Amino acid sequence: MNRSAVTVAAVAWLSAGAGIARAEEKTLTGKISDSLCGMSHKEMAEKQGSKIGDRDCFFACLNYSTENSPKLVFVAKGGPIYMIANQKFPGLIRRAGDNVAVTGDVNGSTMTVTKVEAVPATSR
Repeated sequence: MNRSAVTVAAVAWLSAGAGIARAEEKTLTGKISDSLCGMSHKEMAEKQGSKIGDRDCFFACLNYSTENSPKLVFVAKGGPIYMIANQKFPGLIRRAGDNVAVTGDVNGSTMTVTKVEAVPATSR
């Protein structure tokens, strides 16, 4: 078998999904948070000796500039925390701390957001 035939066979095999983890599009409800606090900002507020709210803590954490600065994460309601692959997706920071519905491609513990919207009060 020549080299190009092997390449074509390998590409066809990979395209069929063998050995590749595929992203799955999901719509989940939860909150936008930061990787430092994750599910709860309570511990950070207690460390600071204040009654800082989730949204204020979120912004304080994101402004913590170090080599490993906190990143945006999505905390699914009652479930896992997903790292957000596309950190600059419009609306993520604006909706921080609010209940939201996020649609995106989930691959393991990473989500690439394609849509974010507020959850109506009746759905909370």
